[in-house]
Amino acid sequence: MKSKKNVFLMLLLSLMLVLSACSGGNSSNKTDGDNNGEDAGKEGGELVFVISQDAPTLDPHGMNDTATTNATTQLFDRLTEYDADGSVVPALAESFEAVDDTTWEFKLKEGVKFHDGTDFNADAVKMTIERIIDPEFASPRAVVLNMIKEVVVVDDYTVQFKTEKPFAPLPAHLAHNAGSIIAPSAIEEENSGGKTVSENPVGTGPFKFVSWSTGSEMIFEKNADYWGEKKAAVDTLKFVVVPEQATRMAMLETGDAHVAQVGASDVERAKGMADVTITSEKSTRMDYLGFNMQKAPYDNLKVRQAISMAINKSDVVDGILDGQGVAAVGPLAPTVVGNYQDLKPLEYDVEAAKKLMAEAGFADGFETTLFVNEGNKERADIALLVQDQLADIGITVNIETIEWGAFLEKTAAGEHELFILGWTTVTADADYGLYALFHSSAFGAPGNRSFYKNERVDELLDLGRSETDQAKRDEAYKEISEILVEEAPMVYLQHPDFIYGTNGVASGLFVNFSGTPFFKDVRLK
Repeated sequence: MKSKKNVFLMLLLSLMLVLSACSGGNSSNKTDGDNNGEDAGKEGGELVFVISQDAPTLDPHGMNDTATTNATTQLFDRLTEYDADGSVVPALAESFEAVDDTTWEFKLKEGVKFHDGTDFNADAVKMTIERIIDPEFASPRAVVLNMIKEVVVVDDYTVQFKTEKPFAPLPAHLAHNAGSIIAPSAIEEENSGGKTVSENPVGTGPFKFVSWSTGSEMIFEKNADYWGEKKAAVDTLKFVVVPEQATRMAMLETGDAHVAQVGASDVERAKGMADVTITSEKSTRMDYLGFNMQKAPYDNLKVRQAISMAINKSDVVDGILDGQGVAAVGPLAPTVVGNYQDLKPLEYDVEAAKKLMAEAGFADGFETTLFVNEGNKERADIALLVQDQLADIGITVNIETIEWGAFLEKTAAGEHELFILGWTTVTADADYGLYALFHSSAFGAPGNRSFYKNERVDELLDLGRSETDQAKRDEAYKEISEILVEEAPMVYLQHPDFIYGTNGVASGLFVNFSGTPFFKDVRLK
């Protein structure tokens, strides 16, 4: 047992080191504006962050999407977090260690209060984690933590997580937004028929919930009793929903917005704005064109391969993204632990694609509908490119632009044929980058919106979760990636950079490798 534990701990160390190396951090992530140090700027004021779509929920267990993550990250803390260099470090936990192959023990910080003044302790951790992994609760994010089979309270400030099989990346998974610790009082109120957690999001984070005008704005205020070494520098944090990308850029330029995510096509324009600073981060994200494999003709392998071969990824990266990213050869970005980049992709070849269409019985093509969410110019442009390039092989593509929440609901329910979406490997480990997207247990909202099922892929994904030898995990993920390229449940388009623009920000904006912004340390000029 001792030797197994040593192997397990060595694997954990190697994962931490690779996470650190893969962050690809840009020095501009550490400070903005005058670059006078992390405390440059003033205390107080209102920070305005313009967003393309509202969060569907403020329950960190309620939806597996970026808008929810960006909002709830400010309100809730987790046991662990990703440091600026990408490594996994304690947060609400004081320390953590693997006790044996299937047991992780976490020592918790004492004296931490939730926003409503109640105590953070091991019971709160147990209630939160048991909520997200409860099959009856059916959280779309359960896949992040469902390797946990039991939560044991050792004492008030010690908790153990029991897994059925060894799972080395657990500390990294707990740093995912799904691991946000919710006040038991909020969960109990929801369970008793009162306000839901989404209506009453009580965490321990640097900001507290004030109000939410759905589709318009969310307002958070500084948590004056925050447990960390530093409290939030600004008094108020406002998320303002502005669906039109051009309007968001105009607000950034005029200073009506302090922070905005900048689309790749607007980077050069933003660089020319006198008062705007650009922050760029190499990402763990993969954007893709997805198929609903439960609907004809996308249950036909040759049709999926033909579409994959008819789309020129260089036109996406060099044209639409203006070089702000890299073309994807498979589902995992080069920054992800366990990625295999020496794949032989389905090459761009229109004539070969036409031949495959004929072999599949669609020599004259067919008509289909492509879903794309509103508020994202790059995705809208990709949709137009897909429409144009698939016309070359006889496919008529009708584009339907849908509000974000409805888009997620429709694609989770399988109402789509084609769709454009992205997946960020928040943990920077291949398990998260592949399991939710391709395991047959994750159909719909958890991530597998292609409704892809392959018994060998399921077997290898389960192996990757339990294997403690990283080399063996890498081999499993290599085979999975090769199968996924061949079977083409989606077209792997590109790995875009995460780009943020700031105006009137003196220092403190941090964007991690999953593209999540953290506003606690932001100081305004």
